[in-house]
Amino acid sequence: MTEDGPTPNSADSPKRSNVVARRVDMTQGRLLVQIVYLSWPIVAGSLLQVAVGIADIKMVGMIGPDPIAAVGMARSVVFTLIAIVFAVSMGVQVLVAQFSGQGDRDSADATVKQGLIAIGLASLLLIMPGGLVLSRWIMVRLGATESVMAHGVPYLQILFGGILFIMLSFVITAALQGAGDTLTPLLLLLVANALNILLNYLFIFGVGPFPRLGVPGAGVGTVISRFIAALAGIIILASGRFAVTVYLRRSWAIRWELWRKIFYVGIPASIQGFTRNIAFMIIINILSLTAAGMYAISAYTVAGQIRGVTILVGLALMAAATTAVGQNVGAGDTQRAAAAGWLSAKLAAGLSILAAITYASVAAWLIGFFSTDQQVIRIGTQALIVLAVSEPFLTAGMSLSGSLRGAGDTYSPLYISLVCTSILGPLACYVLAIVLGMGTMGVWIGFDISVVAQFGVLAWKFNQGRWAQIRLT
Repeated sequence: MTEDGPTPNSADSPKRSNVVARRVDMTQGRLLVQIVYLSWPIVAGSLLQVAVGIADIKMVGMIGPDPIAAVGMARSVVFTLIAIVFAVSMGVQVLVAQFSGQGDRDSADATVKQGLIAIGLASLLLIMPGGLVLSRWIMVRLGATESVMAHGVPYLQILFGGILFIMLSFVITAALQGAGDTLTPLLLLLVANALNILLNYLFIFGVGPFPRLGVPGAGVGTVISRFIAALAGIIILASGRFAVTVYLRRSWAIRWELWRKIFYVGIPASIQGFTRNIAFMIIINILSLTAAGMYAISAYTVAGQIRGVTILVGLALMAAATTAVGQNVGAGDTQRAAAAGWLSAKLAAGLSILAAITYASVAAWLIGFFSTDQQVIRIGTQALIVLAVSEPFLTAGMSLSGSLRGAGDTYSPLYISLVCTSILGPLACYVLAIVLGMGTMGVWIGFDISVVAQFGVLAWKFNQGRWAQIRLT
């Protein structure tokens, strides 16, 4: 008998089959091969996420530049509040990774259930009602014009209405990745994103029996597809055929000792994500103060979708590093954990260099694919070229943040991010763009400065090795 109920061999336990072989054990084998095997599904999944964003921006871009700005602003708000989910998903991933490294399946399984309970309560009691009420107020604070708000407010409210399904998907993915199964989340994401793009098209343009909703249609498509993905994820976890299991018929009582561990790991990551996105919202506000105004925000939104290829590769390697380091710390092999952290950072930097060179070389064509407005094309091209310089530092730094979190050191990445991203970044952007009159170019250079500084401090901190003394489980 476990604290969560009967032992896995009891009659009400789902059958564990050899499908669990999808799990990658980072504590043994050739490290490079294991990291590649662990991370390629995450990278592929990240590219699928970029594809959805690109499809959305392309479709709303056919309506005009204001819809692009509306989607960009609304998403910045949602991703800022979704940072709250990191307090749960990151805690779940790290604990599941360390429990898996120890071979403690029961504790890993119980952690996942507690994570689902926590995110469900946060979504239904806090994020959804708050977002629905404050959507218009937030868009006004971001500097949206009335024409932008006409598109952005209903789109934002629809996303908040379905925020539970979006957040459950995050936790399910984090749980499977922490246990070393990155292929199952990829397959889930493949189906969800294909459905997302199809439904967005149908609802935006009103194809066949579907109503023509314009920009809000993209929100409807997203919510429906994430609901299906969350439902499929719960079914997968309940089946007992994968790396972690949720026992539906057992007690759903809150286990405070697991909540304490989850939030000890996750709250710093959540604060980091929240403050980072606040910084990005400030940068959007700074762009609105430049002579280009809404054109600059539209260009930044389009460039952000293209740069998402490298950013999400960084997120993928960050997740891989968290799992790799976490499993090896759980197994007591800190030397292998350190090697996994540095190797993940190098892979992230190498991949992002290739991507940055590619998109910077054809920047004008890529921006022109999304918008025919010459102002948007000019500013977006400028952004892609200048920001390409800092891409390898950005993704390598993200990977090192994941490594520190996997070891249980979630406070160092938080403090470093607060100084470099939340303070230095907006300050440099404002001084260069507004005080010195460099306009949008000053924003891009200021962003590069903060990214390079953050990587340097993270590399120094990880190299110190003090994380090896932290014990979570």
